[in-house]
Amino acid sequence: MISVSKLTVLEVTTRRGRERAREICTGVQVTGLSVEDLGAAKRAGCEPGEGSERFVGRDPREMARAELEAMGHEAMSATEAIRAKCLDCCAGSAHEVRSCLAVACPSWPWRMGTNPWRQPMSDDQREVRRQAALRRGLGARRPSAALASGGESPSGVPA
Repeated sequence: MISVSKLTVLEVTTRRGRERAREICTGVQVTGLSVEDLGAAKRAGCEPGEGSERFVGRDPREMARAELEAMGHEAMSATEAIRAKCLDCCAGSAHEVRSCLAVACPSWPWRMGTNPWRQPMSDDQREVRRQAALRRGLGARRPSAALASGGESPSGVPA
């Protein structure tokens, strides 16, 4: 039997290394494992399956953000996640993603990192959103009064 206590997901820095550490759960029987081994498996993203003596992947909806980040995941949109998977499938080559001929793949329309079903914004829509962002203070920053009067910036550097 493979010991789950060898899981060192938090100590492994590469994505593939973390995947290898999690693969230790693959094929491992839950019965007879210590509490420490079960805790290590949980940190690696595994949990005992219902009615099974084998591990299954944990439900990410029931995990804290810190647990997901400790496993090496980062917050991203669904479109960004699909693009990342396409890059993974194509060995990290953006050129290969662009050249992909797997048109039957459900991710294929999304592979360029944009929503293919969303219509592009018109210039009028873009201007309305830009003006709204400026009103909320999210657009281009205006120089502060201190900078305008020749004072110092927040970093202490003279303007």
